[in-house]
Amino acid sequence: MGLRSSIWFYSAATDAVLLDQVTKYLARQFLSPGEPVVLIPGLLDLNLTYNTGAAFGILPDWAPLFIIVALVAIFAIVKLRRFGGGSAWVSVGLGMLLGGAVGNLIDRIGFAKRGVTDFIDIHISSFAWPTFNVADVAIVIGAILVISHVYILERRREDDRHEEAAD
Repeated sequence: MGLRSSIWFYSAATDAVLLDQVTKYLARQFLSPGEPVVLIPGLLDLNLTYNTGAAFGILPDWAPLFIIVALVAIFAIVKLRRFGGGSAWVSVGLGMLLGGAVGNLIDRIGFAKRGVTDFIDIHISSFAWPTFNVADVAIVIGAILVISHVYILERRREDDRHEEAAD
């Protein structure tokens, strides 16, 4: 992995952790649980909650397990970055995955009794998405970038095989 890819990777990870931790700090300072602040009526609120479980609140109070899972994921992401082939998209995607995992891990360790700080609350009409945070956004965007890159590479390989077979 080249220097440029390493810079993209570590910059994305650092940015994700910093943005996540700053926004969570601000949420804890200026929001109160159960008192949402409406930003866009019918679409977006800031609503402070704490999640002691995994995504969507499943397995509440299993923090030790999630700490172990996060540490394994962090280790795997750092190892996986070698296989990015120098792609800026994969480097940024893996960096965002790393930053999101670290951001939520900081909450699990530092605020173990409360859990992970969530505060972004999107709802459209009667559909309410679970409240989430910037680390969660980084994880989703990072996964999309990595999966998209893998999909595009596989499509190119398949196209190359078809061209070779036609010759």
